[in-house]
Amino acid sequence: MTISIDWQNKVVESTASILDLPVFHETLRDLEDDPTGVVYPVTHTWKALDLGGGAFMYQCDLINGYTLKFPSAGNYAIKGNLNGTIVPVAGVYVERQTSLAYATTAVGGSGPSVEDITASVIAALNATTIPVDVQKMNSAEVIGDGSEAEPWRGLGVPV
Repeated sequence: MTISIDWQNKVVESTASILDLPVFHETLRDLEDDPTGVVYPVTHTWKALDLGGGAFMYQCDLINGYTLKFPSAGNYAIKGNLNGTIVPVAGVYVERQTSLAYATTAVGGSGPSVEDITASVIAALNATTIPVDVQKMNSAEVIGDGSEAEPWRGLGVPV
């Protein structure tokens, strides 16, 4: 894949699909700090949110008026969260595949088990006071004793 930038027209050109968003980001940053690119505004913002367990959400947003162009006719794909305008070119079809957790890896284990997560959630709930007023329903007085003859209901609600 070849990435180039028409700096004066603010067009990022790619000759192939963009299947690895971190590599696309690094390539743009390399072009931005070369002798020509350093005098122009940055092309994009980048976020890599660590979701834990080796999962990341990558986000690349083209900014400062930059657009993306695939100059040759063909089918292309963009995998990952890449936001920006794609310049229309005759015969170019682009499929965008965005995702929340784009890249995942497992290193040295698989993380907590379902049982560990469940126990942690239950412990946190047990340690928290949840304010409840059992004598009111939607801020209205509750009447009745819960039996079939006298079901619980809001004040003024007939049986």
